Amino acid sequence: MSASEYLLELLCEEIPANALPPAREQLQAGFEAELRDAALAGTTVKTYSTVRRLVVHVAGLPEAQPDREEEVTGPSVKAAFAADGSPNPAAVGFAKGQGVGVDALRVVKGPKGEVIAATKLLPGRPVPEVLGEITVRVVRSLHFPKTMRWGKGEHVFVRPLHNLLAVFGSRTFTTLVPVELFGVAASTATLGHRTMAPVRIELAGTAGFAAYLKQMRAAGVDLDPAARHAVIEEKARRLAADVGCEIRPDPELLAELVELVEHPGVLRGEIAEHFLQLPEEVLVTTLRHHQKCLVLTREGRVAPYFLAVCDRAGDPQGLIRRGNEWVAGARLTDAAFFFAQDRKAPLASRRPALEKVLVHQKLGTFARKTEIVAKLAAALAGNAGAAVDPAALARACELLKADLVTAMVGEFAELQGVIGGIYARLDGEPEAVWQAVYDQYTPAGLEGALPRGPVAAVVGVADRLDSLAGLFAAGEIPSGSKDPFALRRAALAVVRICAEAPLACDLHAAVADAVALRGGGDEAAAALREFVRERVRHYLTVAAGVKPEVGDAVLAARWGVIPDDVARARALEAVRGEEVFASLAVAFKRVRNMVGKSGEGSFAANLLQEKAERELLAALEAAE
Repeated sequence: MSASEYLLELLCEEIPANALPPAREQLQAGFEAELRDAALAGTTVKTYSTVRRLVVHVAGLPEAQPDREEEVTGPSVKAAFAADGSPNPAAVGFAKGQGVGVDALRVVKGPKGEVIAATKLLPGRPVPEVLGEITVRVVRSLHFPKTMRWGKGEHVFVRPLHNLLAVFGSRTFTTLVPVELFGVAASTATLGHRTMAPVRIELAGTAGFAAYLKQMRAAGVDLDPAARHAVIEEKARRLAADVGCEIRPDPELLAELVELVEHPGVLRGEIAEHFLQLPEEVLVTTLRHHQKCLVLTREGRVAPYFLAVCDRAGDPQGLIRRGNEWVAGARLTDAAFFFAQDRKAPLASRRPALEKVLVHQKLGTFARKTEIVAKLAAALAGNAGAAVDPAALARACELLKADLVTAMVGEFAELQGVIGGIYARLDGEPEAVWQAVYDQYTPAGLEGALPRGPVAAVVGVADRLDSLAGLFAAGEIPSGSKDPFALRRAALAVVRICAEAPLACDLHAAVADAVALRGGGDEAAAALREFVRERVRHYLTVAAGVKPEVGDAVLAARWGVIPDDVARARALEAVRGEEVFASLAVAFKRVRNMVGKSGEGSFAANLLQEKAERELLAALEAAE
């Protein structure tokens, strides 16, 4: 008999794009684990999705579970049998409950001593019944960042469920799997694309999953995200080439667009030439963040075209294209107006307005923050021995947050920092100053470019350290998965800048300075120190590529000057694979034990007599 397969499809309202990839992963992992537990391990699980559907396909299923034996433990031997070995009511009741005779009971060792046990035969159940139970458990276990309630509030899922398809069969789908979710009972039918083919598609009698995929494609639904990705890329490349352009690389947006459609179509829109006078960053932010459009470039500059992805095959009358052009034009008109308004006054003139903008209810204003960042930055630059122009550093700190009160940031929050750097450049500020303002929010953790130049690096570290210190002093410490102020990411960015810029400042000491400037005590400083230390450990493991135990060993000795921490970790990682390492480790352990027993003392180099002793001292001094 050929193997059977199971098809599950949840048809919902439109699901957020960022929820779909993790949902596919959770569905696959959940079904694989449940099938293993149900003695159905020789199966293949694949998951698919569109903006409206979550789909699971399980291949290689039998018609019924295999019979299984299960060992069930019961009461202790003392409670089960009398002193003469005769069974007590506890043993008789346990045997009856397991469907075996008393003589079939055995004695096994349990966590608290000897107990009686029985081997219970579990006859295999029909697989459709088992699949129905598995489906409920797996779907209800899915975690989403945000969920919705509907009905009378009793149903909770990522989006309201409209239809539930659950069919099983060998060669053809013949059996309805008995399952109900969120008040919707399973059926053998689904629906096509909402606007292109809103028709009922019956799956009973369909020749398996391959036929289902074919029927859905005919109804305007491509279930495979990889296939949709390829279609969008190919259509976009062709449309860009038609006007002599290239697509501005944007893998993150492309991945999001794949999740927003069931039947991807791509169209090219046009913007007025005069909008190209705006800074490139403003154009890209408007088209990308607000319109989710791919930006086209020509000879490295933004071209007067964009690509929009729609959820249908084409746009024969141009209605979708004109709609996108109208909205993009309106957005860019707003951006041009805000840009012109902001340019009526230099960026520095906006600093007094920061006195009225709070960082946090416990941390005061952004005006105070810039003063603290300036003090921290000066201390960090001196501590690191960085070749930083003090005047440029001070000026960068003065202008750092001034763009928060501009009209452009009020409308386009994504341009924080970037637009401030652009305005500072247009105001004639030195390169080191405007770059520090522009780059203040980069990198975002382990990803993205580093700040350009030593001034930008020092300012970036000082700004983040102040945010960390202030929030720790205010009691806003991340716990578990909760990190509303993204402090883990900020601390990781501090570590990365210090490691890769590089900055040889002592973070151990800098944390104490930052907390003190925010009025925090020793407890807050200790907590923040440990928090940053954990980020250093993470960086060593993930970015520097050393094993966790190597990172732990390095940080146990000392930590704080991140370039030194990285160098020591890599050196230890390199040497630990050599044959001599084990011998050195044993010798070091013996010496440490001997020194520990000898008590404190002073070292006198003039007492060294052996050549090997003097060479060892010279090597140690060179290493330090």
